[in-house]
Amino acid sequence: MAERTEERTRDADAQSGSDLGVDVGVTESAETDVAVGESRGAESSVTDSTTKDSGSYFSLRALLFAFGAVVGGMVLGGLIPIIPATELLGTLLGGFVYGLLASERRYLETGLAGGISGGAMAFLSLVPQIAAGLNGTRLFAIAGGVSLVLALVGHYFGRDLRSGLTKDIE
Repeated sequence: MAERTEERTRDADAQSGSDLGVDVGVTESAETDVAVGESRGAESSVTDSTTKDSGSYFSLRALLFAFGAVVGGMVLGGLIPIIPATELLGTLLGGFVYGLLASERRYLETGLAGGISGGAMAFLSLVPQIAAGLNGTRLFAIAGGVSLVLALVGHYFGRDLRSGLTKDIE
């Protein structure tokens, strides 16, 4: 019965405009009873989804961090001698590390960084062959596409590991 009274009071406050300007999702305490927690949880999920969706889909800062991670992984992968195409495995590693460290999902930035840096890596490493007549555009597209996919896969698995590490054990 007390739950119903609290709900009526909350509805009356909402209609009268006596809102204190406090977001329910931010100040929700763990000490509330189950029924009140469920009703507040539904309200906070609506508020949280609107605040999360109001953010930008693209961030230049995140793109620069993604480039740093992917290029750093490519450099580390390129240090392995004898084995061919280790730069591509470094792209996977860079995307993984960026996904593990990033607080938000940044697939667009990671894919863009992986595609551009992978294509540039292939193009720059084969400049003498391109000068001899190899088609550089096709090479850039193939290497960029493969690197884009590897960076996105790495980012996905990094996000998955981060989610598993930060989830509460019940």
